[in-house]
Amino acid sequence: MKGRLTIVLVFLVALLYAQETVKGTVLDANTGEVLPGVGIMIKNTTKGTSTDFDGKFSLKVNKGQILQFSFIGFKTQELVYNGQGFLKVLLEEDNAQLEEVIVTSLGIKKEKRALGYAATELKANELTKVKTPNVLNALAGKVAGLQVTGANNGVASSARVVIRGENSLNINSNQPLFILDGVPVNNRIFGVGGNTTDQADLPTDYGNGLSELNADDFASVTILKGAAASALYGSRAANGVVVITTKKGSQYDEGIGLEISSSSMFSSALRLPELQTQFGGGWAGAYASNFGTNFGPALNGAVIPHELSLGEVVNRPFINRYDLNDFFKQGVNLDNTVTLSGGNEKGDFLFSYGNTYNEGIVPNTNLRGNSFRINAGYKLSEKLTANVRANYVTRGSDNLTVAGYGNQGIMYALLWNYINVDLNELKDYWRVENQEQRRLFTWGDNPWFIANENINAFDKNRFVGNVSLTYDFNDNLSLLGRVGIDQSNDFRWSRRSIGAVRNPNGMYREQEIDFSEINADFLLTYKRNFGENFTTTTSVGANRFDQQIQEGFLQGNGLSIPGLYNAQNINVTPVIRSNLFKKRINSVYAFTNLGYKDYLFLDLSVRNDWSSTLPSDNNSYFYPAASVSFIPSSAFELPEVIDFLKLRFNVAEVGKDTDPYSLFTAYEFGTLGGTLTNPSQLLNANLKPERTISTEFGLEGVFLSNRVKLDATYYTSTSRDQILNVGISGANGFNSIVANAGEIKNSGVELGLGITPVRTDNMNWTINANFTKNRSEVVSLLPNLDTFIIGQGPDGVTVEARPGGQMGDIYGDSFIRNDNGDIIYENGLPLTGNRRKVGNYNPDWMLGLGTSFTYKGFNLSAQFDIREGGEIYSYTNAIGRESGILANTLSWRDGIVGEGVVRDDSGGFVPNTQEVTAEAWAYAIPRSNAEANIFDASFVKLRQLSLGYTFSQPVVEKLKLQGLSISLVGSNLFLWTGVPNIDPEAQGLNGGTLLPGFEVTQLPSTRSYGFKVNMKL
Repeated sequence: MKGRLTIVLVFLVALLYAQETVKGTVLDANTGEVLPGVGIMIKNTTKGTSTDFDGKFSLKVNKGQILQFSFIGFKTQELVYNGQGFLKVLLEEDNAQLEEVIVTSLGIKKEKRALGYAATELKANELTKVKTPNVLNALAGKVAGLQVTGANNGVASSARVVIRGENSLNINSNQPLFILDGVPVNNRIFGVGGNTTDQADLPTDYGNGLSELNADDFASVTILKGAAASALYGSRAANGVVVITTKKGSQYDEGIGLEISSSSMFSSALRLPELQTQFGGGWAGAYASNFGTNFGPALNGAVIPHELSLGEVVNRPFINRYDLNDFFKQGVNLDNTVTLSGGNEKGDFLFSYGNTYNEGIVPNTNLRGNSFRINAGYKLSEKLTANVRANYVTRGSDNLTVAGYGNQGIMYALLWNYINVDLNELKDYWRVENQEQRRLFTWGDNPWFIANENINAFDKNRFVGNVSLTYDFNDNLSLLGRVGIDQSNDFRWSRRSIGAVRNPNGMYREQEIDFSEINADFLLTYKRNFGENFTTTTSVGANRFDQQIQEGFLQGNGLSIPGLYNAQNINVTPVIRSNLFKKRINSVYAFTNLGYKDYLFLDLSVRNDWSSTLPSDNNSYFYPAASVSFIPSSAFELPEVIDFLKLRFNVAEVGKDTDPYSLFTAYEFGTLGGTLTNPSQLLNANLKPERTISTEFGLEGVFLSNRVKLDATYYTSTSRDQILNVGISGANGFNSIVANAGEIKNSGVELGLGITPVRTDNMNWTINANFTKNRSEVVSLLPNLDTFIIGQGPDGVTVEARPGGQMGDIYGDSFIRNDNGDIIYENGLPLTGNRRKVGNYNPDWMLGLGTSFTYKGFNLSAQFDIREGGEIYSYTNAIGRESGILANTLSWRDGIVGEGVVRDDSGGFVPNTQEVTAEAWAYAIPRSNAEANIFDASFVKLRQLSLGYTFSQPVVEKLKLQGLSISLVGSNLFLWTGVPNIDPEAQGLNGGTLLPGFEVTQLPSTRSYGFKVNMKL
């Protein structure tokens, strides 16, 4: 017996000794991209693993055993292990099936071939290859129908996201719903109020909600574009849905996996205003104190008495000393993430910690953040599975700049300044510390004073997560229960020193915003196949949505002790207010998916919402959706050049409610110790829900052995009964009323094209293009309502909706012209008046171009964003003309005869011949003349560029690592545009609303460049 036991033990030891650890990487043979989540099994055993985020795997195996590699949409591949230390596995797409799976509504995974609507998925590496402070900007130019526009409001700058144009006359209601792991998350901008043209209320951009999340945690982002795709999410998804799926733990044969991602980026101004260098401060050729304009003496080196600051006169050569680069500095963005993950056949887990620190190009501005995430799943029994997704985020800043025009703004102080001034000489900005500043003008602050003393700081804590349980009754029937929460506390404080121009007695402000949203839902799903030809999936579910926003506000415009900033030091009656908003939506929904022979699919869905913000008689709204997908390439024998062909069609309706407290009028509270006042807005107890009806036709094709891919879509949508705040006569005591008013029709074309010119074992080259053309037409408003002001810009320039016009039309004063279109002059100066449409902020079309090239371990990728057409009103160019600081003012410094006509004695017109001075010309064209200050906003941007190298496995093993890659990266590296002095992507900020079409002396946008390292231990 003892001898037999010895033989068995020797055999087992020999068997264990024979096992070796094989490592490798699995790639898409078509694109060269890594494939995470590939299943790897040792044939005829139950042992296996899966690839991690980087497509890598590690597994103990015996020589001679067969490894099976399987992944949805790809052909299963088998390899015999013969002792190779490292395997590079290339999986070919399965042309017969192309079963790409993407995450759709409610977090449900579906085969893309079965979808009857347009949906585009971006993998994690497409979002993090080049890190951006706001992950939304990483989407720009990559998806047809998706428009992402930055704001250029500083280090925490927000971004505006619109899918398939604008469906709402409420400009703040056109952004999509964002879903994180199946649960809605907040992406709204909480502003402090005010307008970029009226800085009395400090318009400061604190960033989008989504920018707080760590993109390194994302596994994929799916864009659901039409109503049929998003209808199951209810009224908040009327403008499309962005579905984010985070990473989950991977099974490692050797225990826990550790990955480190580090990005270091350095930023500088992409484009600064081009300044003239020939004339210094003053007026009419003479130096003038406290004036702010550059129509003074020539900068020829003559010794002229002039000021360093008010009262500080120097005698020295009058030369150009002004350089904006002396003020703007190099910014830094450091981004690091550490991820631990593991798993087994029972469950998986992932923990990540991310840290980001961003210093802006404006001195004394920064943004910092920390992110802690845990994702875990565990099979509690054969039938019950639990999943937890939890993310805790901290975010804050010691200072953010005020956005836009006004004497608290950076660009205001820099555009109203003298070319003969050395900005470095103003760095010592105190004349009397905490009481009086050194400045050049009584009406403007020293820019260094603004940067260091006009502080806008904040600290925010946020928790986002959900818990779900799934119970499988049997192979056909399952029940999902899930509760998700998004909760945050945002504390902000602003201060103004004694001696500031707008707040000469100082100012202190506090604002606290508590946000809470809870979503609880269940989903009962039944799957059944009928014979070999029919498949069905039917689900019913319900959702309860509760949202609460509470805001507290305190401000005092006077301080007792200089340099002390707190509520106790306020020496005037402060403004105090508190707001509370609550909203609830109860919903039920059902959907069914029918499939026939894997080439014909029908999806039907219905949903009914009950909203607390609508009157009881109208608070219930029902909306259906239907979509069809047909795969001719599976139904018929087609030419060999066609690998895959799909036709799709859908029609859907989505309802939409309104903001809380829009039904009944109530009194408003005044300041502390004040009285109640009547509201200016008449509310409406007869509101009904908005409705959007859409249709979509689409085609998808794959040709020439996966070398060419095509996706084409045509869509239309009509939005009716829009809920608006409409102006009315003040005779009844109110200035506006909340009413159902307005209809918008949207239509457009989307094209996506992918080409693989080169595909070999060692080399891949792919080119991707997406094209978007959309038109949003205002069909009607209320009877007797000729126009509705969507957004208010500076100096009376507005965005307006007028029947027959388009969404985004810009209105303002223009030159007065005769019947021939000639500008009419008087006394040598052009006349302004004649309010009319001068442009539209929406581009005529958009084109995204991306390319990726890989050769062995090297990879090169680039992404271009092209937008043609659309207009932008520029305050930088208007102010720079008045101040005489811009280079384009030199062409008329010696006087100018404007091109146009004047009236003669007979009432006719003759050419204008009267010359006027530069000073007269500078102020002859007012800022309100939108025609003179509007520009074609077309541009081409190199959004991203990356050159990287992935080290081979022998090198990695010598370094005692599992994987290593490095890359040189850049974002917004180049801009080509006809707009002078600015980035045409700028947007105004009005409270919590981004207003496209207006550049209101925004900060310069930035280009970033640096390096990125990914390391796996």
